[in-house]
Amino acid sequence: MWTGFYGLDFVYINSDLHRTFVALLYIGVSLANLGMVLVSLEFTQNKHLLTKKFWVLLTIQPLLTLAVCVLDPIFRTLTLDTYLVNINGRIQWIQVTNTGGFVVSYFLSFFWSVFVGYLLIKGIFVSKSTERRRYLLILMSYLFIWITATLHKLGFRPLPGLNVTAVMSTMQVILIFFAIGYYRMFDLVPLVRGEIVDELDEAVVILDFNNRIVDWNMAAEHLFCVASKNSTLLSYKYFFASAPGIISKLDHLSDKRTLTKWIWEKDEKYWEVTAKQIRDANRKKIGMVLVFRDSTEQRNLEKQMLNVNRELLVANGTKDRFLSIISHDLRGPLAGIKMLLKVLNEDMKKKEDALAGMTQSLVDATESVFSLLENLLEWSKLQRGQEEFRPHYYRLDNIVRECLELFVLSAANKGITLEVDIPSHAMVFCDDRMIITVIRNLVSNALKFSHNNGKILINALDVGGDWQVSVIDSGVGMSKAILDKLFKVGEVIKSTGTGGETGNGIGLLLCNEFVSVNGGILFADSDGVSGSRFVFTIPKKMKEEIIS
Repeated sequence: MWTGFYGLDFVYINSDLHRTFVALLYIGVSLANLGMVLVSLEFTQNKHLLTKKFWVLLTIQPLLTLAVCVLDPIFRTLTLDTYLVNINGRIQWIQVTNTGGFVVSYFLSFFWSVFVGYLLIKGIFVSKSTERRRYLLILMSYLFIWITATLHKLGFRPLPGLNVTAVMSTMQVILIFFAIGYYRMFDLVPLVRGEIVDELDEAVVILDFNNRIVDWNMAAEHLFCVASKNSTLLSYKYFFASAPGIISKLDHLSDKRTLTKWIWEKDEKYWEVTAKQIRDANRKKIGMVLVFRDSTEQRNLEKQMLNVNRELLVANGTKDRFLSIISHDLRGPLAGIKMLLKVLNEDMKKKEDALAGMTQSLVDATESVFSLLENLLEWSKLQRGQEEFRPHYYRLDNIVRECLELFVLSAANKGITLEVDIPSHAMVFCDDRMIITVIRNLVSNALKFSHNNGKILINALDVGGDWQVSVIDSGVGMSKAILDKLFKVGEVIKSTGTGGETGNGIGLLLCNEFVSVNGGILFADSDGVSGSRFVFTIPKKMKEEIIS
């Protein structure tokens, strides 16, 4: 507008349209100044300066220019006089500017330019190289137009009759658009972020430093029933009129905390609200972003987890009471019955063989039940973390022989020989109670599945940092299917010994746990015909000593 109307008035000398061209020229000047100020504010990262007061200041010059142009035909507020002269063979306009028009077009624009120049210079010192070049181009465009206007007023006019200031305003526009295009003033990142925010399921609301609503996404529009964008730049109290809880929270929000979170409830749904304050390079608050995330499902899951945990605690308490009953009320009577049956069986052998056989069957059954109960109690203590691990150094042969004393009578009844081949210098670092339980279970199984008059061998081999203990029998052996099920929790193993004894595999689970706690491994092998071999390892030294 600026350059176009001035060019028409310069090329086509028309007395009827001259004052109209001049009026449009001045309106173009005011709009151009306003646009340059807005562009400069936009890209010096000082958008928060566009307050209501600043908008009033920005509209002063356009309004005054409009008034000057409207009143010019009556009071000659724009130009005092206009006449034609012949300059170098060409007729040109000469006009004497009114003081009011001069003040409006130059004086007010000067103060705007000084203010924007200050922002540009400040941006040059605090910005990176790319932004610094951008600010320099805009600053140069301001300097060009003001230097040209000043020289024109001082009488420096390269082309007679042509005000180069209007031409330089065109150059200013070219420089600004070059800065926009070449240095990417319209950055791609904010545009992409804006698109992503619109697609989010979470509601997002953006406020300025005066807590006025600036923008929001579609999710927020549905959540707060906002029908149009007419709420822009209104107080948050209008936007959140349907959510008084949010208004109350924002009223008492601390400016010192950059990030604040709370839970907001609406229509039996829960929303996790995140308020993030946005600050400029000087740590001054320039706005705030509110994000509303639906956490109803998460809270319901948390409630369900609390209920399940409560039920588990009750179940665990019931289990512990049950195991306590087994430990105190069942173990004691069984131990007494077992002892009485042994005494009775010894007496019966001296009297009647038939009764002795019956009492022997009772002794065997009681032994089996008692062994199962012992394993169950040890297993439950281990699972509840009540089995303490207290390792020390022990002679391996002493541990094995102490354990075998429990099976002298059972082995004699089946005519089975117990052999021990363990070096006297074999020292192990273990919890002897646990290892005795392991050996007791392995020897008990070997006796159970060995034929009468058979043999059971317990030996130990030095395998570097461990002693490898083997319990070898010449009994019925195990199939591959049973071998695959050993040491696995949940697998059902039903087996019958050579004397009708029953097995369920619980003892082997306990053995595997105890061997693992002591730092060893347990495995088994069998050809399914000529017996089985159970092998486990025990460390010679504690782990720290082995590492050192």
